[in-house]
Amino acid sequence: MPISLLAKKEDSIDICRLIQQVKSSLKGNACGAIATFTGIVRAKGADGAAVDHLEYEVYEDAARKSLDAMVKAVVLIEGVHEAAICHKYGKFIPGEEVLYVVIAAERSQVAFDILRLAVAKVKHELPIWKKEATAGGKHWVDVD
Repeated sequence: MPISLLAKKEDSIDICRLIQQVKSSLKGNACGAIATFTGIVRAKGADGAAVDHLEYEVYEDAARKSLDAMVKAVVLIEGVHEAAICHKYGKFIPGEEVLYVVIAAERSQVAFDILRLAVAKVKHELPIWKKEATAGGKHWVDVD
């Protein structure tokens, strides 16, 4: 069963736990690879400024529905056996983890390709907004 989690910073979720959940839900021996991604807050912003912290704001109902739909769509892709996506929200300092994606697939190439796709979908489609704080002030990131 696909796993989608929208979690507060304080929630005790980590990549190892998600991998274990994915592995325990696999049926049979058809899975040949598990690929993971961990998104970490960088110390330097896109403009080169030192990042003090990032604030992730979320529209919870919409984000939960969107995240659930994303992970369910991922497991419908041929060769994918299971998936988990978790995005955290709140205030994070550089080095802290904010996004986890786990893809279990029949073959490694499928796992890598779908991992890249899932990360891109989360970053561009999930209703979570990122505000970056630097010495120069705060500004929204990737908002057109």
